[in-house]
Amino acid sequence: MTISPWKGVMVMSGYMRDLLRLSVGVRRFLMTEAMYGIGIGMYSLVLNLHLLSKGMKEDEIGLLMSIGILIMGALAIPVSISANRIGRKKLLVSGILFIAAGSALYAIGNRSGIFYLAQTLVSIGLTLVETTEVQLLFHYCASRKEEASAFSLMFAVFTAFTGAGTLAAGYLPNLADSGEGYGLTLLLAALVFVIHSMIRGLWLPAEGRERGTVGTSGDLEADHEVSGLRKKLPSGTLWLFSVFMALLGGAIAITGSFLNVIVKYRLNWMDDKVSILLAVSGVVLFAASLMTPYVLERFGHHVAIVSVFLVNIFVFASLSWAMPVWMFTIVFLVRGGGLTMLSNLLDSQLMSAFKERERNLYAGMRSVFRSLGSSGAALLTGWILIGQNYEMPFLLTSGVLLLCLLYYIWFIRPILDKRLKE
Repeated sequence: MTISPWKGVMVMSGYMRDLLRLSVGVRRFLMTEAMYGIGIGMYSLVLNLHLLSKGMKEDEIGLLMSIGILIMGALAIPVSISANRIGRKKLLVSGILFIAAGSALYAIGNRSGIFYLAQTLVSIGLTLVETTEVQLLFHYCASRKEEASAFSLMFAVFTAFTGAGTLAAGYLPNLADSGEGYGLTLLLAALVFVIHSMIRGLWLPAEGRERGTVGTSGDLEADHEVSGLRKKLPSGTLWLFSVFMALLGGAIAITGSFLNVIVKYRLNWMDDKVSILLAVSGVVLFAASLMTPYVLERFGHHVAIVSVFLVNIFVFASLSWAMPVWMFTIVFLVRGGGLTMLSNLLDSQLMSAFKERERNLYAGMRSVFRSLGSSGAALLTGWILIGQNYEMPFLLTSGVLLLCLLYYIWFIRPILDKRLKE
């Protein structure tokens, strides 16, 4: 079935109108997401380079990252279970402060023991953020359609301002010698996180009580339902979706954990040139995130997901080939947009497949399994980079993405089709 260009224009214009009608809580959440993106952009660009300047090897960094990811996995379910009792907003704000503390400790540390403590703080913070932010955002939404738009916009804002933070981080080390410059950037990132936590704590709307409120799916949310859920083992659907997240998390982390290192040494670039490329990539990620709801509405979730999977498989495979620098940078930018759109499509659709009372448990399991996949991938990539092979991670990502696509077609799609029609 073909879709006329006129219908596409109508869908796009309707989508833009919907963005202007977002709920108050959603708008505030999205505006405050900007500072989080700046902080993460600064932190992510220089962390591995900072550790290398302190004498750590690639495999040691891979082990450090993998242990940090495992800490996230171990904490995810306890955090998700306590989210309703403590409050998602409180946990979110606390998580940002933990990330700030870890970033500052990285900046002033000089020994591996200090770095492991810093990574523990960052991992705790990321766990608190990742297991609460989407549920809190969806809590502010008034409908399932608004959930899809809000989710994609959250990543659009995050990626755009991550690019701004990345660009700044590429030039800040030039203010001092390399090692001290990286530490300065991490300290500034910590300051950004502290300010961000204060703004979110004061400005985001308070959460409504679960008892007597109506969830976005139209079901009455009662406290005894939530308590009863905690006593049950996860359903088969939760397990299937969580294993899928482990595969997808591993695919993303194969290159994502060392992206700045791979670009720096494959292209023999200085830090400022790497930051420019990653900042431009952030703009592409922003556009991809913004377009995700439109693609979803125009083509439907199944066609959109399979198509984006296939594009990503081809793009990552091509990045493992020898090519001129200009061609590599273009394909690299396409990679960022394609992977972002894929992640947004899957995360938003899988989360929307659960009723609100199930989302905290799924968020915890998703984080656990994604952490397991990401941890193994980070460790594997560290070993590969010891041999200075900067092409193999892209080829491995392509292969794992193919496995994810087959898993989606066989196991995820039938359940997703059924649940999204309910």
